Amino acid sequence: MLENLEIIIAMLEKVGMAALIVLAYRLIRYARFSIVRSSLAIGLLFGFGAVVTMVDPLEVLPGIIVDIRAVMVALAALFGGPLAALIASAVTIAMRIYIGGAGALAGCVSIALAAVIGLVYARLSGGRRDPVGLAILGLLLSLTLVAGVFAPVPIVSSTTPALIIRNLLGTMILGYLLAVEERREAEYRAYKREAERDPLTGLKNRRALEAFDRQVTTEAERRPFAVLMIDIDGFKSLNDLHGHAFGDMVLRRLAEVVRGRMRGFDLVVRYGGEEFCVVVKEATLHNARRIAEDIRLQIMEERFQAATEEIGVTVSVGVAEANASTLSVFHVIEHADKALYDAKNDGRNRVCIYSLETDRRQKLHQA
Repeated sequence: MLENLEIIIAMLEKVGMAALIVLAYRLIRYARFSIVRSSLAIGLLFGFGAVVTMVDPLEVLPGIIVDIRAVMVALAALFGGPLAALIASAVTIAMRIYIGGAGALAGCVSIALAAVIGLVYARLSGGRRDPVGLAILGLLLSLTLVAGVFAPVPIVSSTTPALIIRNLLGTMILGYLLAVEERREAEYRAYKREAERDPLTGLKNRRALEAFDRQVTTEAERRPFAVLMIDIDGFKSLNDLHGHAFGDMVLRRLAEVVRGRMRGFDLVVRYGGEEFCVVVKEATLHNARRIAEDIRLQIMEERFQAATEEIGVTVSVGVAEANASTLSVFHVIEHADKALYDAKNDGRNRVCIYSLETDRRQKLHQA
């Protein structure tokens, strides 16, 4: 009984130390690595955590040590996926071999089993990380005790209760702390996403343009892009005649058409009111004009159901292209807006391209 109590106390101390890796885990999540890089970092982190717990383990018999390495490896699988589990288990096994002792083989087998258990649990549970799910994973880790058959002396029978409690508490405590960090990160991303979205159309708002502008100003090698400024013709009259609900329907449909025409990495923004801004990345002026015409024609063919009749809607589009000297996306937006002004003055329902002639013509008009 005293032996089991000592094991439990020692393992709780290790959990307290290992919980410090939560801070590093937070940094990994906030860094927003790619999936592969994130899994790699998480695997190394949990592998390091397992190694730290093995540096000062509890030796129950000569050469027979116990710690929370299994918990670390299983949580690597749950929070980082297969690649993280592979890396964490490889690092941990390498350390166990380095430590040596009579129980080295049994220790290596238990580490491999912990990785398998973590991966199977994550797959079957859908990555469940609530307290009940973590408790289940902790109990499942007791299956690693079968590795005791590879030990030269029987250790499972006398320490089984303490080792089961070790796995249960270790997984629940550390897993809960990690899950809290994940929830915080998810909430932060959700709030950020909502702050950058237009609630009516689901498109991004001007904050997205500000973020893109920071990329434009910091990139040493500027990549070509073009801007479309799209405006619904006579939108105020549509609202006045058919109501704001009808206007909202038109805005949502235009957003769907534009988003459906663009590629996933292009930037589609509701710029304000009935005006939309599209940043067409890695595109020439010719390509941007063709896209603008496609959008204009598709909207012109649409019919919108008002209270008593179907209504046709048209859009005007201004197009401008960035060049090697472009320092801000807002300069290109300003040019596209001038081209849009031309499209409105030339009769609407058309696409106009910005050029130096655009500036000259508008200055004469203003004079």
